[in-house]
Amino acid sequence: MIVDLQFCSLFFFFFLTGSALGEDLLSCESKSPAASGYRCDRNVQPLQCGTFALFRTNSFYSSFFNLSSYLGINRYVLGEANGFSADTEFLPIDQPLIIPLDCKCVGGFFEAELTKTTIKGESFYSIAQSLEGLTTCKAIQEKNQNVTPFGLSEKILLSIPLRCACPSTEEISPQTKLLLSYPVKQGDTIAALAISFNTTAERIIDVNRRSEGGSFRPEGLSPGSTLLIPLEGKPKLSSFPKPQQPDLGYPAASIASTKIHKKKIKMRMMRVYIAVAVVAFVAIVALAAVFLFIFLKRKRDNSSKEGDMELQKLSLSVRTTIEKKVSFEESQNDLDGQIIDATPHKLLVETYTIEEIEKATEEFDSSYLIEDSVFHGRISGKNLAIKQIETCSISKIDFGLFNDAIHHHPNIIRLLGMCITEGPDSFLVFEYAKNGSLKDWLHGGLAMKNQFISSCDIFLTWNQRLRICLDVATALQFMHHIMDPAYVHRNMKSRNIFLDEEFKAKVGNFGMARCVEDDVAKGYLAPEYLEREIIAPSIDIFAFGVILLEVLSGQTPIKDEVALSQKIKAILESENADELREWIDSALGENFSFDAAVTLANLARACVEEEPSLRPNAGEIVEKLSRLVEELLEGEEQLLISESSCKPLFKAASTSTTL
Repeated sequence: MIVDLQFCSLFFFFFLTGSALGEDLLSCESKSPAASGYRCDRNVQPLQCGTFALFRTNSFYSSFFNLSSYLGINRYVLGEANGFSADTEFLPIDQPLIIPLDCKCVGGFFEAELTKTTIKGESFYSIAQSLEGLTTCKAIQEKNQNVTPFGLSEKILLSIPLRCACPSTEEISPQTKLLLSYPVKQGDTIAALAISFNTTAERIIDVNRRSEGGSFRPEGLSPGSTLLIPLEGKPKLSSFPKPQQPDLGYPAASIASTKIHKKKIKMRMMRVYIAVAVVAFVAIVALAAVFLFIFLKRKRDNSSKEGDMELQKLSLSVRTTIEKKVSFEESQNDLDGQIIDATPHKLLVETYTIEEIEKATEEFDSSYLIEDSVFHGRISGKNLAIKQIETCSISKIDFGLFNDAIHHHPNIIRLLGMCITEGPDSFLVFEYAKNGSLKDWLHGGLAMKNQFISSCDIFLTWNQRLRICLDVATALQFMHHIMDPAYVHRNMKSRNIFLDEEFKAKVGNFGMARCVEDDVAKGYLAPEYLEREIIAPSIDIFAFGVILLEVLSGQTPIKDEVALSQKIKAILESENADELREWIDSALGENFSFDAAVTLANLARACVEEEPSLRPNAGEIVEKLSRLVEELLEGEEQLLISESSCKPLFKAASTSTTL
């Protein structure tokens, strides 16, 4: 009897302690180190990864519409992840849903950011409660320091950091490729969760020991906290029921009478709708006549002002970049020599109508086609590149990245605007790059054939190639080391590097990392991404190494079924100078420094190391390339186009920008 009492007392103590820990974790005054999320170490874990969270529907979020409207979660993405139709409205309470997350290391903590639209009267604490422990009041407060945490007004946009984590190198295995964020509910045990998610209790305990302050206790999980579940792939919830329409509880005998009653109400409402429609039509016709008279009168008065209005529209919709002046006498580690506007963030993405897009491309005339789905166009006298994109992919673009500072970065192609249609295709409007892509110049292509006369022998000089490599490395340095959180491009390749009229390089497809699933090119993919889908700056470094090899050799990333990353290893290991000399692009002739080429080849070789930790980071690459360029350009700068027999001629009506 005494033993039973002791056991009951111990259980009651754990229950109260666990509940208290859960409540304390959600509180805005929480002192727990775990309240801010899971810590991240840039030297141990990837800075970014794709993962998932489990969320149970509740009275706050009981439909796809609510989740989409108030949490900014795309219902099409949510429906696809859970096997539901995007039109599913009713979701039963406590229905488990899988939410795809883009987990990033921000300020020392992992987080997946959502944008919450507030409801009048909400508080940070109530929002944390509604999300069942996937975030905390303290974490929300840290992200929204200028907002009062209580008595919120309606339609305030809050940044909500959801708890997530990326597995470290030591944690990654065939059975652990991602960590699911799981909100603990009453009665959960490690053993039961291990069975539900087809993993082991030992793995769950191991990955959750990263919790700080000893807050993780496997013997007493507390509701309101979050548990990391190691998984080998996307979670499967096939054992959970799919949403059903609600049982309204009507007795079977009353169904017929209910239908008749509804039919009568429907007929009455139909008569009301018809009467209202007739009155509204008459009113609209009368108003239209009045507005037509006013419009014709004002049109005469304003005709002389159209030119000035057009200029004002241009100044509002298109902003120019601040030119970068590169000095190879200064270190590039901190982006010295670049002028970057650091004013408060302000979105610069213009909205265009489909009529403007059609007019700019003359109804998408074939003569305006650059390559694939990219057209040249002119709006308000400005040359632009217009990219056709699936409407459903618009939601995958991180428009929050397009603020003043990034838009004025000299080595990143600017997204100027967009045109969203109700059809399957919409359009993005980009900065125009007069000299096309690096791929066009190295390997030729449709854009090159459209732009230059076929008899002209065109190529990039050695000095131009080095400058282009330095420009691209500088862009990567900005993304990886200056931006917070660090940004991983995921789709670095010669086709996404564009050259302006002065052959300065600009990286394209910025902000579209989540749109690259079907666009990644073979030969550029790092081993850790191919094998475990790890997303970290190291995968951009690997792809940049392949670009260096393209610049050196003039060859495509994969030639004769052999990757350039493998070819350079064999060449350098042979220590045969003649073999390396023969491998270098023959278009250069003898107009290059062989010693510099060897240095560049060794740098590229380091970038494509199998082990990510052995690759240099973007800052180290910029430093080495700056030193290399400085040594070669001590004399006067060469002409932009080499001493070939003729210079490329540009067609006025076409571009070579491929995005």
